[in-house]
Amino acid sequence: MDDTRPFTDHSYAAYLAEECLMGARCGDCGTLFVPPRSLCPRCYGGSMSWESVSGLGQVVALTCMTMVSPALAAEGYGADRPYCTGVILLEEGPRVVARLAGVDSDQVGSLEIGGAVQAGFELLPDGTPRLVFRPA
Repeated sequence: MDDTRPFTDHSYAAYLAEECLMGARCGDCGTLFVPPRSLCPRCYGGSMSWESVSGLGQVVALTCMTMVSPALAAEGYGADRPYCTGVILLEEGPRVVARLAGVDSDQVGSLEIGGAVQAGFELLPDGTPRLVFRPA
């Protein structure tokens, strides 16, 4: 794996397209960030390194939205098909916000706060990768 990539949204998306969840660890204070950052917001250090993340975690918050962006509406989400998203606490410590795949709004009760999830990856029709989490 090429760990010399710059800490940019483009690099993060490239890793997602390779079905690899990556974060950035600060060499100064040790904090891990997902998605990665080029500078540490905790200690303001710039000694960042790429680190692979397991993708295992638990749901700490979730919601289903009926008011969606035009891009999500083009995917068929909206008032009749809400888009479910959650905040996931990764085993390694960071929290990440992502779509909850395989969870329809009428089944959202099947995924509870504290429920185990596993990262997954989707490619949108335009080739853009998207991080999702599915019940583990």
